[in-house]
Amino acid sequence: MCGFLFMKGKEKMKIGILGTGIVGKTLAVKLNELGNEVMIGTRNVSETMAKMDKDMMGGSPFKEWHSNNPKIKLGTFADSAQSGEIIILATHGVITTRVIDSAGKNNFKGKVVIDTTNPLDFSQGMPPKFAATLGNSLGEQIQKHIPEAKVVKAFNTVNAYVMISPKREEGDPDFFVAGNDEDAKKKVKSLAEQMGWQRIIDLGDISHSYWLEALTMFWVNYGFKNNNWSHAFKLLIK
Repeated sequence: MCGFLFMKGKEKMKIGILGTGIVGKTLAVKLNELGNEVMIGTRNVSETMAKMDKDMMGGSPFKEWHSNNPKIKLGTFADSAQSGEIIILATHGVITTRVIDSAGKNNFKGKVVIDTTNPLDFSQGMPPKFAATLGNSLGEQIQKHIPEAKVVKAFNTVNAYVMISPKREEGDPDFFVAGNDEDAKKKVKSLAEQMGWQRIIDLGDISHSYWLEALTMFWVNYGFKNNNWSHAFKLLIK
């Protein structure tokens, strides 16, 4: 029943987002517009508010963004994780488990955790290298790190703006999920449908995070080669 109400927008959900980058901010605005109570979390609130540089897409400094979105609460990683009934991981992939530790692993117990992250290694410059191996995807690492949480890999194969507005001129892309808990995946599917995703493809348990993360490398390499970052994927079945 809760999933049905969530899908129909009749119940306000408390959603905690860890990460104040483009993905975190974009999802926060959309989720707030959908009527949810959203808190976005950062390592250090005062340092984040003091940043004056624009984001990598030319967006306004965080303080200005936050003043334009006053309904979105700001707190530490721990504040955000504690407040959320659903938690969204929107940090750089290689630091995600450290962010979880900072947020307090107990704050994830029993909760749906949406993992939007990717195992990208930028240490040698651009394009980034793939930092996962078969059987040891980032999604699996996160699930092992917080075993009492219900981790769902999703939203990781497109840019932030396509996440919340998926329709493309050439058609509707597909939304892919992987996770161990069926009810958790249903909630994530409902959330995706609210954002306009038409077809949801469930790849299976969390071990299939590897294929979604590998698909992101396809997305990244195409983006660098063509200087285009609005592409998305469609599985043609018939």
